[in-house]
Amino acid sequence: MIKIRKKKLINIIKTENKLILFIYLYMFIMPWNFVNGQFGTLTMLLFIAWIIVYKRRTFELSLKILKCIPLVLLCIYIIYTYITPFWSDSFIDGFKYINQYHKYYFLFIPILFTSLNMNQAKNSLKILVISFGLYSIFSLFIYAGLFTVEDSTSLNPKGIMGYSVTTQFMLIGSIACFVFAKFSDNNKLRIFFYSLSLLSFVALFINNSRTSQIAFLLSIITILLIHYKKTIFKPKVFISMGLFLIILSTLSLTLLDSAGKLDRYKKAIPLAKQALFEDYYTGSIGARIFFNKTGIEIISNNPIFGMGPLDNWIEHKKIQRNSPNFKHHYVPSFHSQHLDILTAFGLVGYLLLVASIVYLIYKLRENKEYFYIALSFYIPIFYISLANATFYKKPINYILISVFVLLSVIVYKKIREKSLDTTK
Repeated sequence: MIKIRKKKLINIIKTENKLILFIYLYMFIMPWNFVNGQFGTLTMLLFIAWIIVYKRRTFELSLKILKCIPLVLLCIYIIYTYITPFWSDSFIDGFKYINQYHKYYFLFIPILFTSLNMNQAKNSLKILVISFGLYSIFSLFIYAGLFTVEDSTSLNPKGIMGYSVTTQFMLIGSIACFVFAKFSDNNKLRIFFYSLSLLSFVALFINNSRTSQIAFLLSIITILLIHYKKTIFKPKVFISMGLFLIILSTLSLTLLDSAGKLDRYKKAIPLAKQALFEDYYTGSIGARIFFNKTGIEIISNNPIFGMGPLDNWIEHKKIQRNSPNFKHHYVPSFHSQHLDILTAFGLVGYLLLVASIVYLIYKLRENKEYFYIALSFYIPIFYISLANATFYKKPINYILISVFVLLSVIVYKKIREKSLDTTK
């Protein structure tokens, strides 16, 4: 069986388009940010390969993006972010800030969208999710003392990047692997993805991110409500869901306690009480509550178009300095991607981004497997973004845009298939 699988893999490598193989490698490596400039270098190499393969057809092929409305909305949002520095105090500083995170989007978006067919897009998503699972195993090895990584210990087995990024891999990986297992027809693949899901779940709760751990439970509840929306109030379904959530919560608490992470939750409660009822802001919980108040104040003064990039952070720091009850070190970010976007780009930018994601998920509703894959990425990100940055953390920002494009390929190809069937 192993020999047969090796032969099959070798045949795929021999027969598959080399550009597609490069894209598979590109997706696999994306979560593993080994060195500075890694993603930029790989993207430039991919772009050159794309130009060589398609030559003068690249512009013509890129115009196909205009036929995929979710992707058009996303591109309009990205273009809009480049316009917003015009109303920042410093256009150059605002532009540099946006370009720091967005400069590769317009290179890899057309490459992925024009190069992949539906099956290749699905393969790319699976490869990315498998990479998440392997990162989780890497973290578990560090926790067990089998690996030693600088600034990463058994107490915080984050690996080669910050836990605020890597725990997002574990969170999304645990749900997405479960979805792939659920829809798999191959028993061995099903066992493989269920195993990765379980290992990602364990890794999530031995790491330090309270935000990702809470987002996991909220995401599971939300996805279950969407899945059982028509039968939620049937006694059997309601009781089964309740029991499942109780077991999941118990397992989560057990893992937190055994890993020595439960104390972080206990310490957060008095800090939250001080912030909410005594107007005294200390610790990460108190700071986040303060940042939400600051963000709402800034949004109320600039609701439509926002203050512009960097100006929102400058104003945020001024408010921190002028508040006698803020007892935390100064932080430029709001520790909330929702507030970062709303304060910088206003409701226009925020609604463009949300509309693109919601519309993409809506268009996937008939393809159940990838509808739930989309939910397994963007529902957790929604919850994490309430108390953390996502679209402005590398490489998670590139991953989220890449996943959007891969799902857009599935939507676009499905629409084309339907239109061809109706013309026959």
